[in-house]
Amino acid sequence: MTKQRGRKRKFSECKENMPPKIRIDRTKIVLNEQDWMPAAATEFYNSKHYERLRNELALVDNDIVFFGPFRKLKENSDVNGVELIMLDREPSDLPEMQTFMKCGTGRYSFWRDEPSERNPVVMFLDQHTCPEVTVVGNKVEHAIHHLCMRVSKYQDNTKEIKEAISTILDILGDNAMKDEIARVIRNRKRETIVGIVGPGLLVGELPRGGSRYRVMDDAQNPNIESLLRCLKHVPFPKQQDTVVDIIDSLMGDFTVYNDEGFYGNGLELGHLLFLANHKSVSNQALILLQTAYQLLKRNDFITILKLTLELRDH
Repeated sequence: MTKQRGRKRKFSECKENMPPKIRIDRTKIVLNEQDWMPAAATEFYNSKHYERLRNELALVDNDIVFFGPFRKLKENSDVNGVELIMLDREPSDLPEMQTFMKCGTGRYSFWRDEPSERNPVVMFLDQHTCPEVTVVGNKVEHAIHHLCMRVSKYQDNTKEIKEAISTILDILGDNAMKDEIARVIRNRKRETIVGIVGPGLLVGELPRGGSRYRVMDDAQNPNIESLLRCLKHVPFPKQQDTVVDIIDSLMGDFTVYNDEGFYGNGLELGHLLFLANHKSVSNQALILLQTAYQLLKRNDFITILKLTLELRDH
């Protein structure tokens, strides 16, 4: 008599790897890095144009809100460490992110590749199901310039909006901003591996040389972004299971990649799954990112990851 094989468990079914149900006591957490205030935020807040730019931005986009590090600066509070990095945090903010400005079409965040990063780049995330992440510079002023350029392309801009954009660009120095932004983006591309998400990956090199990211050919690389968008729209659990099965298969491959020293692939997939903010892949995101951060020695990000998952309603 042939013995039947037991059904192989999915990563999503591994209860021992599920996010903890007991809330983490933040008062007992001490991160390795204590200073989470980006220098670029302080410089902008203390600049002579801060108030005027804020007033003009309100005319360009009435949904503009400065928060996170700017709330600390405005309130002159002593919030730091874990409380600062978690201040006004979004449930889909990756551990690398520290969001500081929201607008009608998305949000702007500082992006640290490593917890100790002192000069983080600035990213824009749109409002797609799986957000596109775009490098826009490394200053708050670069984010403001990016916003103005986006809004200036709208067909129905009022005279007031056009005048406000013109005023902002005069204050910032349009040509100087464009040159600075281009330089930051150029350097970013040179320093990182271009990943699916957008900001690129800083994952170092193997001891024998070569990147810790393995480029997959088209046959191995399904369009994960499209699959994750499907999760939000497919009406039947069976269809969702099909997507999850593909992701679970990739996770098995990336476990082998980790053993071979290619840590970047798991980090990249973990980023995508986390940004999708869907309950059916939350466990996979936790497993992938926690493993990647451990291997890359970015342990503060593991704590931030778990705290951010607590903000979700699933």
